[in-house]
Amino acid sequence: MKISFLIRTARQWQRFAVVVSLVSVCLGGCATYRVETFKQPGTEYQQCKINSFFWGLLQSPQEVTTPVCDSLGSPGMSEVLLRRNFGDYVASFVTLGIWSPALLKWKCSKPCQKHGSL
Repeated sequence: MKISFLIRTARQWQRFAVVVSLVSVCLGGCATYRVETFKQPGTEYQQCKINSFFWGLLQSPQEVTTPVCDSLGSPGMSEVLLRRNFGDYVASFVTLGIWSPALLKWKCSKPCQKHGSL
């Protein structure tokens, strides 16, 4: 009777280990790609949702506009992040890569200081 109890307990632990492993893999499915320049950040993060279709052949939006950076007269961006979470990976997997969503975040750089007088 003790042996059957130990066998049942071992099977329960095996099932528990498999479930914990699957949950940790599913919850850990997030990736962030970060590009940082030597420029100082001048704004907080701004963001937009982007999508690629047909394995990257089409993209929406084709151009990402940065009206805040343009209004500041910023010469570029100090940081760009591309983030994909577990749901984005599931959507890409279910559609076999036909639709692949992601989140794009960026920080504008500080404008260059003007030297001299006009």
